[in-house]
Amino acid sequence: MFTSTIRRKMVVGLTVGLVMLVTLALSGISGLRSYRDAVNDLDYTINQAPRHADISNAIAILFEPLLLNPTDNRSGAEFQQREFRQRLSEARKRIQEFRIKLEKLPATPDNRSRRPVTDAILADIDRRFDLLEALQANLGNLKLREAAAHRMLYEVSRLETLTLQVPDVRAGLNETLTRSRSVYHSRFWLVCSTSSIAALLFLALVRYGYTGVFAPLRKLHQGAIRVAHGDFDYRLQMHTEDEMAELASAFNDMTQRFQEMMRDLDCQVRERSRQLLRSERLADLGLLSAGVAHEINNPLQAIMMASGSLQQRAPEFLANADEADVVVVEQYLGMILKESQRCKEITSRLLDFSRTQDTSRSRQDVSQIISEVISLVGHLGKYRDRNIEFHPAGSCHAEINGSEIKQVVLNLVSNALESMNAGGTLRIEMEEQTDQLLLTFQDDGCGMTPEVLENIFEPFFTQRRNGRGTGLGMSISHRIISDHGGTIEVHSTGEGEGSTFLVRLPRRMKVLQHAA
Repeated sequence: MFTSTIRRKMVVGLTVGLVMLVTLALSGISGLRSYRDAVNDLDYTINQAPRHADISNAIAILFEPLLLNPTDNRSGAEFQQREFRQRLSEARKRIQEFRIKLEKLPATPDNRSRRPVTDAILADIDRRFDLLEALQANLGNLKLREAAAHRMLYEVSRLETLTLQVPDVRAGLNETLTRSRSVYHSRFWLVCSTSSIAALLFLALVRYGYTGVFAPLRKLHQGAIRVAHGDFDYRLQMHTEDEMAELASAFNDMTQRFQEMMRDLDCQVRERSRQLLRSERLADLGLLSAGVAHEINNPLQAIMMASGSLQQRAPEFLANADEADVVVVEQYLGMILKESQRCKEITSRLLDFSRTQDTSRSRQDVSQIISEVISLVGHLGKYRDRNIEFHPAGSCHAEINGSEIKQVVLNLVSNALESMNAGGTLRIEMEEQTDQLLLTFQDDGCGMTPEVLENIFEPFFTQRRNGRGTGLGMSISHRIISDHGGTIEVHSTGEGEGSTFLVRLPRRMKVLQHAA
């Protein structure tokens, strides 16, 4: 469509306006030119055109010298001859002026039709002038003067008759007026017609501009007001196929994006609120854990030492006892030692959980840390029937605490392997971005329910299938990643669909600048 853009619509509008102006200008100029031509014709006809009286007067002045009755002396004859010669020269001059004016007449149809007759009469007048020129020489001869005078009177009378036959240019004045009226009427209707067409084009242009520009702008304004008042579900519908439609589409995209940002911000607020609540709980729990672990460690140490000593001296004390009693004692002592060690491990984890102080960080290869964890886990017999896929493109360095990040990777890998059946696969991917590293741990294990996803990072929350575990591994991992300025996310579409952990680590340690 030609008018698919506002620029083209403006070009169309300007073209229509230009056509209107040109049409009105041409019609006005045409009318003015016709009026000017009519006025010029009338002015020339009235003031400058050759008049019939000019040639009549030119011939009339020839009669007076011929009607003189001079005496029969030579001086009177010479006077009559000289006077006629002067009058004849004046008549020729006036006829020549008439001819010059005749040449300047406009080449109208009437003038063209009269011109041959006028030229023929003027040519006859010139011949008779020549004849009078020859006859006037006899006026000085006393014997021939009377006969010459009568002949010359006859010729002058003929000239007067010829002048009466010359068509009068002014006789066409009525024709000029009639033609002027006709031109006036035609130009009047031309101006009226072009003015009407221009008015219709102007109205069409106004409607075109309203429907193509002003109405869409008003619709955009109303849509913006609705969105500004909170109606974010409102969408603009434009069918103009121009920049207005593109602007409406961009407006709808902006509103949609704003809704998405609001939803995302709501999710972030909820997540931050959960993190804040979790941090408060973790802080309280860390304090309690540190105290409990410190108080329990000493009795546990004593129990472990006593049970170990008894286990070593049991054969000496039970030398004379029954075999069945010996087995029971050794079994119970082994159980005491094993459970004491397990309690010691739990208290160690509690102490690790309670430690929130900054640790030293250095530039280390994250891909090397992941490879070491995979190599370590691969030697454990219970995980040998699971597959781990990790193909690093090369070294990938970041400023981290190596032991803490290794603990995070170990927790994620062990949890993923624990959630899978035999033959399952854990895929580890690492993407090096501008300011951070993206680690992806994707397994095809048992997956997670929404409840598990909600509480996965809560302390002492565990869903291991063997029923074992302290529930501190993911909480500690979350704390370590947060201390590094990164994030850890978990996604799962449901039970039996596997899980995906996304870990983002800054490549450089963030330095907090405190006011002096």
